[in-house]
Amino acid sequence: MKTNMRRTLVGAATAVALLGTIAIQPAHAYTAPVAGSTVMRMTSPLPGATNSYNMTPDAKGNWDQYYGKGLNARVMYADVRSEITLEFKYSNAAGAPLTSRTVYLIVNKKFSCSKTTFSTTNSTNYPGSNRPNSSSIVRDWCGDQPQMGAGETALIATTDAFGKARFNLKNYNITGEMFPSALNKLNKYSKGIPCGDDSMCLQTTIAPSLYAHPTEAQERGEDKDLIFLAFVNPKVSATVKTQKVKAGTTKTLTYKLTNLSGLPVSGTTVTFESFGEGSDLEEWSEVSNAKGEVTIKVTAPKGTLGLQVVRAKVYGAPMGTDSKVYWIK
Repeated sequence: MKTNMRRTLVGAATAVALLGTIAIQPAHAYTAPVAGSTVMRMTSPLPGATNSYNMTPDAKGNWDQYYGKGLNARVMYADVRSEITLEFKYSNAAGAPLTSRTVYLIVNKKFSCSKTTFSTTNSTNYPGSNRPNSSSIVRDWCGDQPQMGAGETALIATTDAFGKARFNLKNYNITGEMFPSALNKLNKYSKGIPCGDDSMCLQTTIAPSLYAHPTEAQERGEDKDLIFLAFVNPKVSATVKTQKVKAGTTKTLTYKLTNLSGLPVSGTTVTFESFGEGSDLEEWSEVSNAKGEVTIKVTAPKGTLGLQVVRAKVYGAPMGTDSKVYWIK
């Protein structure tokens, strides 16, 4: 594959790793997909060229065999700890809506290694016992974990007169992925490490279905939007990236946190690190205010010459944002 993505995908009973340069090893010979008897598309938010990345070309001839011929695989982003509502339309092959029908949205699809956790007000279908209540959605344990495949949860809804059903999720992860460079570009992950084991990656695999936990044969009969929803930390921006400051004085550095909509993010803990010249920082963390801002003071004794780098990052995040101070006479 040409992408550097770190994702794990699943056809109902068969795990297929999509790990960038790691070869895909399906459990059996490739079987070309056929047109499904039902069609399931996400209508809100509507996936498109500007707000998602199209993974469908990567699926063709590889893991598309585990779904209907009309598979549309998309990577999308959401703010960590946010509440989201997803709407899907369910119809037959001719396009007629399936009305007053019980339908499902599968979250943390089995074998996906999704580390995301949620609550929902939808009713749920979950065969496991490792969750505190019926509104909780736990991560998908996989690999050598004893709970292998135990995280797949099906949200339940009933379609309206237009064949549409709505599902809501509230994310409970403390920290997410790095803020994306664009909504239609893939985040970069650690080379050679599966998403489920990578601190750089936090995603859930989401799939609509007419079945709570579809078999491979059932899923091959469904033409659907398969969504890889990545939850990201706020963007941390330094108000001033580089500046010269007279040694012997004190300077306040300001960083601003914004979400995917460009709005300020309050109540988020940001940690600070200092490298190079200058005195030790008086504080190591601060919680963003109503403006989405955090500040830290830096100082250096008289006569100090050189560069001090102060790095601010969301608590638990593997990467941060630097502000450079050049101490001068």
